[in-house]
Amino acid sequence: MMTKKRAFTLIELLTVIAITALLMTIIVVPVFQSFNFTRSAQAFAEAQARARILADRISREIASSTGTRSSSLQVATILNGKVANVPQHSLIIQLPIQPPEVGTIDVVLPYVKMDLLKAAQADLHGGSAAGGYTNPLNGFVDPTLHSARGQIILPVGTGTTIVRYFVGLRDPSNPYNNPYDGILMNFGGGRDNLFVLYRAEVQPYVWRNGAFRPNLDFFQADPTDTQIRGLDDPRFFIPDGLGYDGTIDPNKNTRVNNWKTVSVMQTELSRFDMIQPVYNKFTRTALYHGDAPVVLPLIQFRPSHVGNDPAQGQVAVREGEEANNSAAFAPDIFKTQYGMWSNQIVRTWPQTWDPNAVPNTVSQYFVGRNDPSNGTAGAPPGFSIYYYDPSGSISDVASGIEVFDLYTYDLVTSSGGRYPFSQAITAANNRSGWMTNPAITNLFVPYDLNSAKGKVITSFNISEVGNPNTSPSLTNPQNLPTVATNPSNTGPFAAGQDPNVVGGNFYDPAFASVNEIFNWVWANASNLQPQIDRFIDLRTTPTADGTPSPLNPVNGFAKCRIVPGSEIVYGPDQLDPTDNIPGTNPLQRATVRYTRTTQTPGPNQYQMNYVDQPEPTNASNQIDYTLLGLTAAEVNGFNPNVYDAHNFCSAIIQPRYKKGYIKFNSDPTAPLPIGQIQVSYKFQFNGTQTGTAIVGAKSDVFAVDYDTRQLMSVLLTIRNYPQTTNTPNPQTVTLKATAAVKNYIR
Repeated sequence: MMTKKRAFTLIELLTVIAITALLMTIIVVPVFQSFNFTRSAQAFAEAQARARILADRISREIASSTGTRSSSLQVATILNGKVANVPQHSLIIQLPIQPPEVGTIDVVLPYVKMDLLKAAQADLHGGSAAGGYTNPLNGFVDPTLHSARGQIILPVGTGTTIVRYFVGLRDPSNPYNNPYDGILMNFGGGRDNLFVLYRAEVQPYVWRNGAFRPNLDFFQADPTDTQIRGLDDPRFFIPDGLGYDGTIDPNKNTRVNNWKTVSVMQTELSRFDMIQPVYNKFTRTALYHGDAPVVLPLIQFRPSHVGNDPAQGQVAVREGEEANNSAAFAPDIFKTQYGMWSNQIVRTWPQTWDPNAVPNTVSQYFVGRNDPSNGTAGAPPGFSIYYYDPSGSISDVASGIEVFDLYTYDLVTSSGGRYPFSQAITAANNRSGWMTNPAITNLFVPYDLNSAKGKVITSFNISEVGNPNTSPSLTNPQNLPTVATNPSNTGPFAAGQDPNVVGGNFYDPAFASVNEIFNWVWANASNLQPQIDRFIDLRTTPTADGTPSPLNPVNGFAKCRIVPGSEIVYGPDQLDPTDNIPGTNPLQRATVRYTRTTQTPGPNQYQMNYVDQPEPTNASNQIDYTLLGLTAAEVNGFNPNVYDAHNFCSAIIQPRYKKGYIKFNSDPTAPLPIGQIQVSYKFQFNGTQTGTAIVGAKSDVFAVDYDTRQLMSVLLTIRNYPQTTNTPNPQTVTLKATAAVKNYIR
């Protein structure tokens, strides 16, 4: 008997399969979606953690460095086969060209490179650069070390190592490949090659051939093998065989490999991209500028911007160096909150500045800046100071009258040229003709800048004044103002015993020496005895080549004054009668340095006015020199506000109340020995003295707009592509960190 077996029919099986498939879809798809969400969340957490770690690490390294290298200049390079200038802080990367064309194109990424100056370290075990530095772990000299590895030297100074952060391809020998988002290229399964953040420590100079020379493992050198070429080459990480100047460099690819070897990735080697293509969100197609895709760098090392920072004046005169009317002394150094300037604009507000005055005649001020047309024919070559009148233009960064070419001043100074102050004024005047405008010359405030230390320096040395077309004297190479003590190497005569002062005028050339004019006044203005001085008026004393002093009351500048304590006065020795010069007149003494005194000067001493002093006034508050015993004839024609070299009161008596007056030993029986008085001094322009009113220079204000590398901002965005099936967009985290260089010595 056969047993009947039961089984599922095909319909039943298909029904069960369909139900199972439906249930699995309902159950499994959410599970897969949860996995995707988990991976996305994990990618976001990874990006956030990496961003925080990097921001903190970079901030700490900035703070512990001694500064960052300048990044505000322009660098010549090759961009898509043509010579171009790109910012110093930029790098060039290569990206796919706009379809349907095939290939790559150069794209400039700004602010993606930062060079930190690492603090100097000591070689504690006694190694030397010649034999190699000592490895502190084992105490042996290691010839592979290119810098010291000991403790940081205190006080902190800059060492031989730079730390470079930069953006580059994970594999620089292969093209960029992003298979995740399909914006610049199609989705794919190939290995990605994204842009990552690198950190490298290199020594630009190493000990080689008996001297510190360019490190050829990373940089090119000039023909003398002493200077680096291409330290800021924006193509340094592209193995294209091109040198910094676009010529063929057979060692370029080797150097790229060396950079790759010493560089450490700070982001992940995969799925983290440090560039962001700009694209149309509706069509998900990249935007192009010409054939180049528009991309944003996802890390930027930017100097922080400081606006309208009022520079603080430093001490004008130290304790123990006081002088008459010291309340009017002006500092010649003004310091901002931070140093390491770039892109600076300096505004100088004169003491008389009043933007609300009606009519608006005192709203003019000075602005130091680069001209937008720098480099074009007839334009200033770089940073200059301009006189700006708001009534004529609404922008002080694009208009004004050039008064001082600071670019020329710094160029002449750095090259050891002659008379940089005069050359800077002449260069500006040749373009603007400002020297014929009294309104400008009366307010003129030039200065030099020390951008590294954040200083405005308002003083200049008198040795910087002169005619560069004349050869300097062999006996006075600094072109210092010099006055003879006696005429034609004769004398000296005591007052009342000089046979040369009978008759004539005090302004005759025969009485131009210190002793002779003293003796003439003693003999011809006996009513002023014994208050007659032996003196030099630096205002009217030109430099050795005849160039007028900037203090000159006719051809100089109204605000010019002497920097307190800057003068050095040399003259013939008045104390030692045996201190004569062999082979000369026995009465011609050796030259010694005189000392300053605030009392009546004696032998080898002098008294000096750094600023104008209050002049004698009568009960009506009018300047009245008859109070000093001058006769009506001696003050006849005298105008206290106009210098007259032929007026007795103006040229002989009033100078004792003016800046630049140097008084010497005025004992009528002790004339100055035969020789010359030579004076070196600094002069400055900040501060205002109008007539008899003395106004402290603190009324002149310097305000500086600048980007400071002493306070760096790091803007960091991490894009992490999660390994998911339904998330085409990366997980993105953006952080901003600001770090101050704490070891910067100003």
